[in-house]
Formats: sequence, C-alpha cells, structure tokens
Amino acid sequence: PTPNTPPAPQQHQEPAAPKKKSLPVRILSAVAGLIVAGLVVYGINYFTSDAAQSKAGDCASLTGTSTKPEFKTVDCGTAEANYSIAKVLGSTGESCGGTYDEYTETARRGPDSKLCLIPVFQEGSCYELNGDLNRMGRPAVDCGQSGALKLVKHVKDSDDETACEDNAPMAFPEPKQVFCFAPGESA
Repeated sequence: PTPNTPPAPQQHQEPAAPKKKSLPVRILSAVAGLIVAGLVVYGINYFTSDAAQSKAGDCASLTGTSTKPEFKTVDCGTAEANYSIAKVLGSTGESCGGTYDEYTETARRGPDSKLCLIPVFQEGSCYELNGDLNRMGRPAVDCGQSGALKLVKHVKDSDDETACEDNAPMAFPEPKQVFCFAPGESA
C-alpha cells in the first residue's frame, strides 16, 4: 500500500434478524402457558371453596335444599354451626357409611370435595330425624310436633349404643359419639 492510497471502504453489515423460535419450542411455550393458567384457576377455586379447605373437627353451616345446598365453614361456637365435620374423604366416589350426613361439592374447575358430617344437637332440644329429606340441616323443632325426638343424652368418646339404655341411639364411630333420643312430648 502506498501512503496516498485511501483505505478500502468498510462494508456495513445489517444486523442479523432475530432467529425465529422453532415450532417445537413455540408449542412447548404455549402448553406451559396453558398449564400455568389452569393451575391458577384451580388454585383460585381451591382457596375460595370452604368445602375444599375443610378438615375434620371444623364446624359448618349447611342450609338450603338437597338440590341446592349452601355450605360454609363457621366457628363451632356460633348458632350457625349445625354440623361438625367428622371426615374429609379423598374422593367423591367414597361413602361415609353409617349415620353420617354427606356433603359433596363438585367443582367445574378445582377440586371435588366430599365431607362426612355429624349434626350438632343440643341436649333437651327436639329434632325431626326422619322429616323433610330435601331440607339440609337438622334444625330443632317443637317437642310437641308429631314425630319429634328429644335428645336426652350425648355420650362423647364412645360409639356404644347400649349407653342409651331404652332410648333410640344415633352412633358415630369417628369421632366416637352417641346421641340418645326419646320420644318428644306428643308421643
């Protein structure tokens, strides 16, 4: 090169276009996004469902009808508490068995729940145990009402029906307890 020769012009290269993601990577990204969205919806339904959050020993208010029940967990000391949760089953296909009342919640999105329930009864109060099967809960009734049974004894930590002597027992094995009923005042 001679001292008077200008340097060769530099060629400007266009920046390389960003590489497009391959089809498998795009498909995997879309699937991962759908999975995350599904988990978010499932989580929201799980954490907003009282039944899904329930555990044995909790108390509940169950009202409404058998075709349209209204369930919520409540403090056991409130007047609203008409059931205690005895067991939480792992699948809606399982059965509580025995004399438990059952509550099943099937969610469109989120977990299904099945609870085994024990009614909350008060000694000295009367109940219609074979009454309207469409109504949820077992509210106290007038002891003079036809078919009313009076709770005369509540035995905890035992499911031995002989504790009721001549009275009608309603026993639960888990947690162990027996309710003893006698005919109401009209009988």
